Amino acid sequence: MPETEPAISGVDIELTDVVKRYPGQRKPAVEGLSLHIPAGEIVMFVGPSGCGKTTSLKMINRLIEPTSGSIRIGGEDIGKQDDDDLRRRIGYVIQGGSLFPHMTVTQNIALVPGLLGWDKARTAERVGELLELVGLDPDRYRNRYPRELSGGQQQRVGVARGLAADPPVILMDEPFGAVDPITRQRLQDELLSIQEELRKTIVCVTHDFDEAVKLGDRILILTEGANIAQYDTPEAILANPADRFVADFVGAGAALKQLTLSRVSEIELGQPTVAEIGDAASDVLRAANQAGDESVVVLDRRRRPVDWMWTTDLSDIDRVPAPHEDTDLVTIDRRATLKTRSTRC
Repeated sequence: MPETEPAISGVDIELTDVVKRYPGQRKPAVEGLSLHIPAGEIVMFVGPSGCGKTTSLKMINRLIEPTSGSIRIGGEDIGKQDDDDLRRRIGYVIQGGSLFPHMTVTQNIALVPGLLGWDKARTAERVGELLELVGLDPDRYRNRYPRELSGGQQQRVGVARGLAADPPVILMDEPFGAVDPITRQRLQDELLSIQEELRKTIVCVTHDFDEAVKLGDRILILTEGANIAQYDTPEAILANPADRFVADFVGAGAALKQLTLSRVSEIELGQPTVAEIGDAASDVLRAANQAGDESVVVLDRRRRPVDWMWTTDLSDIDRVPAPHEDTDLVTIDRRATLKTRSTRC
């Protein structure tokens, strides 16, 4: 049977003639921004420094109050809602994860559920689900403090915290800007994998146009005052820049960037023998031998790859083991671009 698309859990966002004017400034930071963000899509905000992209993002959850205009989330005017209630229903992820250093991973993730009055059992279950979702073993990480985590792990916990109350909208402000390039690519892939499963509405600010191309269903390119230079799919922007500003912003090699839009899922892939942690090693070895495979891919409970083993190692054990803590398996989401694949292999 063909796989069914997961249901969209996000809602649409509508900005209508939104203005933000700061006292003492001659020009508004945001000047009449009107924009429709479809439910369940990732929309990337890009543009030069000072163009108003972060201000526009923060007005969606009223961390910055608009001077005028309206913003509707799921058809509801946010200007008529209590700001604290609004923010508890919108996930917010920023650079570095912004974890509270005196709180454990569990306590950081459980902040919003606690404010919403969730009981301890429901909260604990949700923390475990989210840690698995972002690729962290709950038994290993739930009681650690941020100082005991790498930068990439802290950012994963930050994403988990943003998803904690299952909000329909996630706002991200340069979420992967503070990590090294390899970790950044892995976190991007993780976000694509999570989005494929959850289908939230995600609005993300980035200064990296390549990141916008990789992650975005649509890209919003802004000029000074948050004026829209172009708002379209990555394919359309790369093929037909709206003007000279967009062409310069996209940069040289637009034709080459178009090639990077090809996804791993679009090429024919082999089907390796797989095994879940705890499977009988003899059964896995038999399946691998029948398929002519010399290695197997080990999956976790969510059927995500976490390790691989040579078949020669399976003959000496009873059950497929969990990976060692220091195992650093390189994985690539099927929505990742072929450019990502070539730089990671």
